[in-house]
Amino acid sequence: MNKQFEKDLRSENGFCSKEVWCDEKALFTDDSLIIAGHHVMDKWQSNYMRCLAKISSKYGGRILEVGYGMGIAAEFVEMNKNVEQHVIIECHPDVVKKCRSIYRKKIEEAKVVIYEDFWENVTSNFPEGYFDGILFDTYPLSQKEIRKNHFFFFVEAYRLLRKGGVLTYYSDETENFSEIHMAKLREAGFESIDKKMVKVDPPESCAYWESNSILAPIVKK
Repeated sequence: MNKQFEKDLRSENGFCSKEVWCDEKALFTDDSLIIAGHHVMDKWQSNYMRCLAKISSKYGGRILEVGYGMGIAAEFVEMNKNVEQHVIIECHPDVVKKCRSIYRKKIEEAKVVIYEDFWENVTSNFPEGYFDGILFDTYPLSQKEIRKNHFFFFVEAYRLLRKGGVLTYYSDETENFSEIHMAKLREAGFESIDKKMVKVDPPESCAYWESNSILAPIVKK
């Protein structure tokens, strides 16, 4: 995680409650999604999001995507003809509205299902082994959520995946898993933990990422 980004999140204006976050307007530009002054997603991440989408939808079937953002990953998931149902959890109403407008027909056919809420309020409704693949990419609303949210979700992801299913997530690591990430994945029950290093090209003005690579986790149940 970029040090300037962590500093911003620790600042007085960096913290944001869930209620305030959802009340803030989402600004979509050609290159970015900005909420409450934070760059939630930028177009330079496209190559990385494509990789995460391919990992999560590798086996087709039913895919869970937590966090829609600009819809970059969702678009690549939908390109996989073996995906039978694409379940999306997104908390921000403006982002949900955009998602619904894009996938209106598929929503009517129940091929895309959208839940407007935080994942903590939704995933317990799904039975064990319900998904073939999961992509987790939520934006941290406080400094403590930068990794904690991932670690909480690892346990739930293990429950939600079928045997042989795959989890991937937006990582804050450049090339290798940190000891804490490996420990938390194993604590959740995962034993098959692999990775792919993805080349990216963030602009010099980017305040939250400086490296030219991001690790793409490939975590199988």
